[in-house]
Amino acid sequence: MFGSQLPNKTPSPFVVHNWRSDVITIGHAPSSMIEVATRGMVYDKEWPAQLNRLIWEKRKELHHGSDGSLPPLVTSVGQVVQHEGEY
Repeated sequence: MFGSQLPNKTPSPFVVHNWRSDVITIGHAPSSMIEVATRGMVYDKEWPAQLNRLIWEKRKELHHGSDGSLPPLVTSVGQVVQHEGEY
């Protein structure tokens, strides 16, 4: 879907969100991993793993197992950049 078709799609494929308040922390990367990944520049600090609340809630709605478990979540964070114009 391209050009003028995308904005007219129903339901809209766009989500209006507030990156400061629409996130949920789903876990933490351990401080040992953060220390290695930053080559020691950040140490002794866990790093929060956060997702937009809508993604997490939809995932639970669609994939909740009978035992309450969820399948593994695979994410790609390479494309995530601040894009709201507030630096």
